[in-house]
Amino acid sequence: MTLSTEIGALRELTNERRTIEILSKAGFRALDYTFTPWMERGEMEWNRDGYKEYAKEVDKMAKDNGIYFNQAHAPFIFHTSYLPDWNREIIPLQVRCMESCALLGIPHMVVHPVHHLPYRFNKKEIWKLNKEYYHLLQPYAKEFGVKIALENMFSEDNRRKCLAPDMFSNPTEYAEFYDDLHDEENFICLVDTGHSGIVGEDAADTIRVLGKRVKALHINDNMFYDDGHLIPFQGLVDWDDVMKALAEIDYQGDFTFEALYLWRGLDEDFFSTQAKYLYDVGQYLIRKFEKYKAGITK
Repeated sequence: MTLSTEIGALRELTNERRTIEILSKAGFRALDYTFTPWMERGEMEWNRDGYKEYAKEVDKMAKDNGIYFNQAHAPFIFHTSYLPDWNREIIPLQVRCMESCALLGIPHMVVHPVHHLPYRFNKKEIWKLNKEYYHLLQPYAKEFGVKIALENMFSEDNRRKCLAPDMFSNPTEYAEFYDDLHDEENFICLVDTGHSGIVGEDAADTIRVLGKRVKALHINDNMFYDDGHLIPFQGLVDWDDVMKALAEIDYQGDFTFEALYLWRGLDEDFFSTQAKYLYDVGQYLIRKFEKYKAGITK
């Protein structure tokens, strides 16, 4: 199992090259390239005409440091009031992101579902919109050879001032939606371990219900009341059970961190120490996975 981590949070505090250098020196050999939210704001080189040349630069940075990009996070912060006019903003950005992934050799990118309405009261409409959304992206996934990863989500209940279930929160519904796409060639399921807990689900149970559909992960912890994106063991997720569940489904994908806030408040000369700690936690969890998998196969 390959260990990787997203790069956006650290890149925001340094730059592209320095981020890759820090994480590669810590031991990471794969990185999750984060396009959001900078791409939505038009702040990245990927938004400009010279994006193909920039892809060559980034690819060289990666090769110089002995790493590759194993997945990506696509834009998801849109003016959903435009809907159902997909072509005004959403599809063009996703297509550019998909092409950029192809240029970097990234095999799949995470595309959040559209979830701009309270899910509890608008489930049918949201399901309909998302089936349309993913089917619109399907031909581009084929064209660029970049799979689309779905992700279990949450919403904000503004009346109760808390987080609530949303699209793909319920693992059974998640499996049903994925199966209805009838396209394993272009779509995969990703489980965000932190998102499970904050909607009252269990990350390990979500993995078990989805089973072989799970091909990618966002590994992070929280206290079950906010989307903390903490390093494992800093929150309440049962990591023993998560690793057991991954072993039980014979998970074949990568182990990718999405711990976003571990760099905040640190001096730049401490980034390498924190990166090494993140790497060591990942290796510890992968050893657990291997132990449980070995026990199953005996």
